[in-house]
Amino acid sequence: MILSRLRSALFPGLALLLVASLLGNFWMGWRLRDDDARQLKLHYASVDQLVLLRSKGGLLEVSRIRSPETFSALRPHDLLGLDLGATVTHIRVPAVFRYHVELAPEWRLRIRSDGSVLVIAPAVKPSLPVAIDTAKLERHAEGRWSFFTGTAELDALQRTLTQTLATKAASPSYIAFQRDAARQTVAEFVRKWLLTQARWQHLRNAQVQVLFADEPIERLPETGPAVWAEEG
Repeated sequence: MILSRLRSALFPGLALLLVASLLGNFWMGWRLRDDDARQLKLHYASVDQLVLLRSKGGLLEVSRIRSPETFSALRPHDLLGLDLGATVTHIRVPAVFRYHVELAPEWRLRIRSDGSVLVIAPAVKPSLPVAIDTAKLERHAEGRWSFFTGTAELDALQRTLTQTLATKAASPSYIAFQRDAARQTVAEFVRKWLLTQARWQHLRNAQVQVLFADEPIERLPETGPAVWAEEG
Protein backbone atom coordinates (compact mmCIF):
# COMPACT_ATOMS: atom_id res chain seq x y z
CA MET A 1 0.00 0.00 0.00
CA ILE A 2 2.73 2.44 0.96
CA LEU A 3 4.82 1.45 -2.08
CA SER A 4 1.82 1.95 -4.34
CA ARG A 5 1.15 5.42 -2.95
CA LEU A 6 4.83 6.34 -3.29
CA ARG A 7 4.87 5.15 -6.90
CA SER A 8 1.71 7.13 -7.62
CA ALA A 9 3.25 10.27 -6.12
CA LEU A 10 6.58 9.96 -7.94
CA PHE A 11 5.33 8.96 -11.38
CA PRO A 12 3.81 12.35 -12.42
CA GLY A 13 6.99 14.15 -11.34
CA LEU A 14 9.26 11.77 -13.23
CA ALA A 15 7.09 11.96 -16.29
CA LEU A 16 7.14 15.76 -16.18
CA LEU A 17 10.93 15.73 -15.78
CA LEU A 18 11.31 13.37 -18.75
CA VAL A 19 9.09 15.55 -20.95
CA ALA A 20 11.02 18.67 -19.92
CA SER A 21 14.32 16.93 -20.72
CA LEU A 22 13.09 15.87 -24.16
CA LEU A 23 11.83 19.38 -24.93
CA GLY A 24 15.13 20.85 -23.76
CA ASN A 25 17.16 18.54 -25.99
CA PHE A 26 14.90 19.31 -28.94
CA TRP A 27 15.28 23.06 -28.29
CA MET A 28 19.07 22.85 -28.03
CA GLY A 29 19.29 20.75 -31.18
CA TRP A 30 17.10 23.21 -33.08
CA ARG A 31 19.19 26.17 -31.85
CA LEU A 32 22.43 24.45 -32.85
CA ARG A 33 21.10 23.72 -36.32
CA ASP A 34 19.86 27.29 -36.57
CA ASP A 35 23.27 28.67 -35.47
CA ASP A 36 25.08 26.41 -37.93
CA ALA A 37 22.83 27.57 -40.74
CA ARG A 38 23.34 31.21 -39.77
CA GLN A 39 27.13 30.79 -39.69
CA LEU A 40 27.08 29.00 -43.04
CA LYS A 41 24.98 31.78 -44.53
CA LEU A 42 27.35 34.44 -43.22
CA HIS A 43 30.34 32.50 -44.53
CA TYR A 44 29.02 32.39 -48.07
CA ALA A 45 27.91 36.04 -47.91
CA SER A 46 31.46 37.12 -46.99
CA VAL A 47 32.96 35.09 -49.85
CA ASP A 48 30.57 36.69 -52.33
CA GLN A 49 31.85 40.14 -51.35
CA LEU A 50 35.57 39.42 -51.74
CA VAL A 51 37.35 41.77 -54.12
CA LEU A 52 40.90 41.11 -55.35
CA LEU A 53 42.98 44.15 -56.26
CA ARG A 54 46.44 44.04 -57.82
CA SER A 55 48.96 46.85 -57.59
CA LYS A 56 50.58 47.39 -60.98
CA GLY A 57 54.27 46.59 -60.69
CA GLY A 58 53.91 45.55 -57.05
CA LEU A 59 55.03 47.22 -53.86
CA LEU A 60 58.20 46.92 -51.80
CA GLU A 61 57.67 47.39 -48.07
CA VAL A 62 60.60 49.42 -46.81
CA SER A 63 59.90 50.28 -43.17
CA ARG A 64 57.59 50.02 -40.19
CA ILE A 65 56.96 52.27 -37.23
CA ARG A 66 55.45 50.74 -34.09
CA SER A 67 53.86 53.33 -31.86
CA PRO A 68 51.35 53.44 -28.97
CA GLU A 69 48.98 56.12 -30.25
CA THR A 70 46.79 58.17 -27.91
CA PHE A 71 43.70 60.14 -28.96
CA SER A 72 41.63 62.56 -26.91
CA ALA A 73 38.51 64.63 -27.49
CA LEU A 74 36.50 67.12 -25.44
CA ARG A 75 32.75 67.59 -25.83
CA PRO A 76 31.39 70.63 -23.91
CA HIS A 77 27.81 70.61 -22.61
CA ASP A 78 25.69 73.69 -22.02
CA LEU A 79 22.07 74.64 -21.47
CA LEU A 80 20.89 78.07 -22.58
CA GLY A 81 24.44 79.35 -22.40
CA LEU A 82 25.06 77.82 -18.97
CA ASP A 83 28.24 75.73 -18.85
CA LEU A 84 27.41 72.23 -17.65
CA GLY A 85 30.90 70.82 -17.93
CA ALA A 86 32.36 68.53 -20.57
CA THR A 87 32.87 64.90 -21.47
CA VAL A 88 36.54 64.10 -22.08
CA THR A 89 37.36 60.89 -23.94
CA HIS A 90 40.66 59.07 -24.37
CA ILE A 91 41.63 56.14 -26.59
CA ARG A 92 45.01 54.43 -26.55
CA VAL A 93 45.92 51.73 -29.06
CA PRO A 94 49.13 50.19 -30.45
CA ALA A 95 49.59 51.05 -34.13
CA VAL A 96 51.92 49.85 -36.86
CA PHE A 97 52.73 52.31 -39.65
CA ARG A 98 53.97 50.56 -42.80
CA TYR A 99 55.69 52.30 -45.70
CA HIS A 100 56.42 51.16 -49.24
CA VAL A 101 57.80 52.20 -52.58
CA GLU A 102 56.20 51.23 -55.86
CA LEU A 103 58.12 48.81 -58.04
CA ALA A 104 57.70 50.97 -61.10
CA PRO A 105 58.75 49.63 -64.55
CA GLU A 106 61.97 51.68 -64.36
CA TRP A 107 64.45 52.50 -61.63
CA ARG A 108 66.90 55.30 -62.26
CA LEU A 109 70.57 54.62 -61.53
CA ARG A 110 73.57 56.86 -61.77
CA ILE A 111 76.98 55.21 -62.12
CA ARG A 112 79.62 57.42 -60.56
CA SER A 113 83.21 57.76 -61.67
CA ASP A 114 84.40 56.00 -58.50
CA GLY A 115 82.34 52.91 -59.35
CA SER A 116 79.61 53.53 -56.77
CA VAL A 117 75.94 53.51 -57.72
CA LEU A 118 73.32 56.12 -56.91
CA VAL A 119 69.75 54.81 -56.93
CA ILE A 120 66.86 57.22 -57.28
CA ALA A 121 63.87 55.29 -55.97
CA PRO A 122 60.21 56.31 -56.02
CA ALA A 123 59.03 58.36 -53.07
CA VAL A 124 58.07 56.43 -49.96
CA LYS A 125 54.32 56.23 -49.32
CA PRO A 126 52.36 55.01 -46.30
CA SER A 127 50.49 51.72 -46.66
CA LEU A 128 46.91 52.47 -45.63
CA PRO A 129 44.94 51.90 -43.55
CA VAL A 130 47.32 51.98 -40.61
CA ALA A 131 47.14 48.70 -38.68
CA ILE A 132 45.94 48.83 -35.06
CA ASP A 133 45.73 46.10 -32.43
CA THR A 134 42.07 46.29 -31.41
CA ALA A 135 42.60 43.58 -28.77
CA LYS A 136 44.76 46.07 -26.84
CA LEU A 137 42.59 49.13 -27.47
CA GLU A 138 41.86 51.06 -24.26
CA ARG A 139 38.95 53.51 -23.89
CA HIS A 140 38.21 55.91 -21.06
CA ALA A 141 35.73 58.73 -20.54
CA GLU A 142 35.66 61.29 -17.74
CA GLY A 143 33.51 64.23 -16.69
CA ARG A 144 30.31 64.66 -14.73
CA TRP A 145 28.18 63.57 -17.70
CA SER A 146 30.39 60.70 -18.83
CA PHE A 147 28.06 58.08 -17.35
CA PHE A 148 25.39 59.19 -19.83
CA THR A 149 27.48 60.46 -22.76
CA GLY A 150 30.78 58.59 -22.45
CA THR A 151 29.98 55.56 -24.63
CA ALA A 152 28.60 57.62 -27.51
CA GLU A 153 31.50 60.07 -27.38
CA LEU A 154 34.05 57.24 -27.29
CA ASP A 155 32.38 55.62 -30.29
CA ALA A 156 32.52 58.92 -32.15
CA LEU A 157 36.21 59.35 -31.32
CA GLN A 158 36.99 55.79 -32.38
CA ARG A 159 35.40 56.38 -35.79
CA THR A 160 37.99 59.09 -36.45
CA LEU A 161 41.03 56.86 -35.81
CA THR A 162 41.44 55.59 -39.38
CA GLN A 163 41.60 59.05 -40.94
CA THR A 164 43.68 60.54 -38.12
CA LEU A 165 46.25 57.75 -38.37
CA ALA A 166 46.36 58.08 -42.16
CA THR A 167 47.10 61.79 -41.82
CA LYS A 168 49.83 61.04 -39.28
CA ALA A 169 51.37 58.38 -41.50
CA ALA A 170 51.71 60.84 -44.40
CA SER A 171 53.00 63.70 -42.24
CA PRO A 172 56.53 65.02 -42.95
CA SER A 173 57.72 64.07 -39.46
CA TYR A 174 56.70 60.41 -39.82
CA ILE A 175 58.07 60.18 -43.36
CA ALA A 176 61.36 61.67 -42.18
CA PHE A 177 61.52 59.38 -39.15
CA GLN A 178 61.41 56.21 -41.27
CA ARG A 179 63.52 57.47 -44.18
CA ASP A 180 66.89 56.04 -43.10
CA ALA A 181 65.39 52.59 -42.50
CA ALA A 182 63.67 52.78 -45.89
CA ARG A 183 66.95 53.81 -47.50
CA GLN A 184 68.69 50.72 -46.10
CA THR A 185 65.90 48.42 -47.31
CA VAL A 186 66.07 49.78 -50.85
CA ALA A 187 69.87 49.48 -50.86
CA GLU A 188 69.56 45.80 -49.84
CA PHE A 189 66.94 45.26 -52.53
CA VAL A 190 69.22 46.77 -55.17
CA ARG A 191 72.18 44.65 -54.08
CA LYS A 192 70.25 41.37 -53.88
CA TRP A 193 68.14 41.74 -56.99
CA LEU A 194 68.96 44.53 -59.38
CA LEU A 195 72.75 44.26 -59.29
CA THR A 196 72.63 40.47 -59.72
CA GLN A 197 71.10 40.85 -63.19
CA ALA A 198 73.42 39.99 -66.07
CA ARG A 199 73.78 43.55 -67.34
CA TRP A 200 74.86 44.79 -63.88
CA GLN A 201 77.24 41.98 -62.89
CA HIS A 202 80.23 44.32 -62.83
CA LEU A 203 78.48 46.44 -60.18
CA ARG A 204 77.68 43.57 -57.79
CA ASN A 205 80.11 44.76 -55.10
CA ALA A 206 79.63 48.45 -55.71
CA GLN A 207 78.69 50.84 -52.93
CA VAL A 208 75.01 51.76 -53.23
CA GLN A 209 73.57 55.12 -52.20
CA VAL A 210 69.81 55.60 -52.21
CA LEU A 211 67.82 58.79 -52.64
CA PHE A 212 64.07 59.08 -53.02
CA ALA A 213 62.22 60.99 -55.70
CA ASP A 214 60.86 63.52 -53.19
CA GLU A 215 64.36 64.53 -52.07
CA PRO A 216 66.27 67.45 -53.70
CA ILE A 217 67.90 65.27 -56.37
CA GLU A 218 68.30 68.10 -58.85
CA ARG A 219 71.04 69.62 -56.67
CA LEU A 220 73.27 66.53 -56.98
CA PRO A 221 76.40 66.96 -59.08
CA GLU A 222 76.55 65.02 -62.32
CA THR A 223 79.30 62.52 -61.49
CA GLY A 224 78.48 59.86 -64.02
CA PRO A 225 76.08 58.83 -66.77
CA ALA A 226 72.43 58.35 -65.88
CA VAL A 227 71.00 54.98 -66.88
CA TRP A 228 67.68 53.23 -66.49
CA ALA A 229 67.26 49.76 -65.06
CA GLU A 230 64.24 47.96 -66.42
CA GLU A 231 62.24 45.76 -64.08
CA GLY A 232 62.19 42.02 -64.78
